[in-house]
Parts: sequence; C-alpha cells; structure tokens
Amino acid sequence: MPAYPGYQRRSGGGGVMLVISLIFGAYFINYAFNFLVMPAFVTSINKWIVLVGGILIIFGGINLLRLNRAQNPY
Repeated sequence: MPAYPGYQRRSGGGGVMLVISLIFGAYFINYAFNFLVMPAFVTSINKWIVLVGGILIIFGGINLLRLNRAQNPY
C-alpha cells in the first residue's frame, strides 16, 4: 500500500476498462495497418467503433489529468 496521503483504494472495474481499451486499441492499429482481415459485420459498424474509441480516449485523458492532480496538488 502506498504511503502517500490521500490514497484511496478503488473498487473493481478498472480491469474491465483495461480490456475494453485494449480491444479498441488493437482494432485501431489493425485498421491502420491491416494485419488481419476483418469480417464484413465489423466493417459495417466501423463508424460506431470509432465513436466509442474516441470516447474512451477522452475518458482516458480526463482520468490521467485527475491522477496527476491527485498526486501533485500544487
């Protein structure tokens, strides 16, 4: 357990977000470089995948700013 003040242990859910973010990240990398051929179903919902991925990127940035502010309050 870290010794810095204000540390709070979070409840679960971080692992789920990690897996979802990794899946969308792998999709974006594959989309750019075409390592694997995607089925027609996946390419038909490409617009929604990009939307959800963009939202995940924004949430990740917000969480990074919150983490930095909590660790360096001044």
